[in-house]
Amino acid sequence: MLFIVSEDNSEHIGCYGESRVHTPALDSLAASGVRYTRAYVPYSVCSPSRAAFLTGLYTRQTGHIGLATHRFSFYKDFKTMPSYFKDAGYYTGFLGKIHVNPEHTVTKYVDHQAITTNNFGKTISIEKYAAEAKKVMVSAAKAKKPFMLIINYPDAHRKFVGKSKNGYPTKLVKKPVKPFPWIGSDSPHLREEIMNYFNCMNRLDEGIGMVLKDMDELKVRDNTLIIYIADHGADFPRAKGSSYECGVRIPMIVNYPKSFSKGKVENQMVSTIDILPTMLDVCGLKVPTDLPGNSLYDVDQGKIKGHRYIHTFTTGSAPSLQYLQFSIRGDRYKLIYNPYRHENLLAASRYKNSRLPKDQHVKTFLFPDEYELFDLENDPYEWKNLARSPEYQTKKKELMAAMKEFQKEIKDPFVDKKNLDQFEAEQIKHQKINYRKKGFRWPHLEMFEEANR
Repeated sequence: MLFIVSEDNSEHIGCYGESRVHTPALDSLAASGVRYTRAYVPYSVCSPSRAAFLTGLYTRQTGHIGLATHRFSFYKDFKTMPSYFKDAGYYTGFLGKIHVNPEHTVTKYVDHQAITTNNFGKTISIEKYAAEAKKVMVSAAKAKKPFMLIINYPDAHRKFVGKSKNGYPTKLVKKPVKPFPWIGSDSPHLREEIMNYFNCMNRLDEGIGMVLKDMDELKVRDNTLIIYIADHGADFPRAKGSSYECGVRIPMIVNYPKSFSKGKVENQMVSTIDILPTMLDVCGLKVPTDLPGNSLYDVDQGKIKGHRYIHTFTTGSAPSLQYLQFSIRGDRYKLIYNPYRHENLLAASRYKNSRLPKDQHVKTFLFPDEYELFDLENDPYEWKNLARSPEYQTKKKELMAAMKEFQKEIKDPFVDKKNLDQFEAEQIKHQKINYRKKGFRWPHLEMFEEANR
């Protein structure tokens, strides 16, 4: 089994219709597998997203509601993806950053770990990733065990390195790119950034191509379930970190021609919460009843439908980026609940990252209304807020009720406004307190312990 995770990219891949990138490896996986057009993460920042797919649980079930670098963590040790497969007799490999706390919930169950830095500067070559991946496959064969390998690529996380010192990608995008329509901003610098973001996508694909080539040579490809995702959307305004579609919707491809459909485009709504149950199901292992996700195999075979609702959440991920949002999307409509009326600090940070002048800042991103309701069929980039329109009040109430019901089902402590207020105050207080010291534990984790007693 091969699970590939890339950082910080939306659906900017050839098979998703982006013609300006060169992604033959990923396109080939889609051509002989299943490509999902409505795949989502529960939280559009790295650590919480990883905490979710590694455990198969929502962040509001595990307490990992922010970045590991800011001391956010699980409220207790949860079973993670490598442990399930290590216990089942697999040879396990993990390449790239882990980025959840505590790390031992992963590392304790990994036979071969390599490239433990974040490698945001792309100084470690994609050749190194391929070489380490090959070691896992060869070692598994020698041990006469199946392998479970997770590869975490730093592309396309900032900084957007157009061409690495190792000479990749070999095919370059050389002209600045007009900003995507969902950003709502434009500048020469932003256009340069997007050009190099595309080159990160090209380099990512070349790295994946090297791994696939080795799999073919080792004759393990036909018996390997391959899953590819991005950990969340691209790092531009109104994407990464937000609850908007281009933050929480990701590319996802499942390739296993032996069992899954070939060349299928799946339009049902799925989530990264579904990945662990899928892996366990396909490998003939027991799927724990407390995992809330679906098996994508069952969805592919028509045994079950995808999710009726997709639930996402963010805290901003750190005190300096504080902004709470809860969102729910159905087949057509999406509701975002913003419980507090102050500047969205995460939104402000996106404009700072891209060096956008103030006249290019979108006010509704920086200071959103308490409720945002969008008709995604007629307004896919979420520009027209319908939450105050009289004719949409029934839809708004319906989605809000479904959101609250979900919170109760997963024992989300934030269903209680008192806990929400306490967390908001805690994070604002710690904007001026040094919490990155050894032994620090966030007080809000007690809420999660209490909710799950």
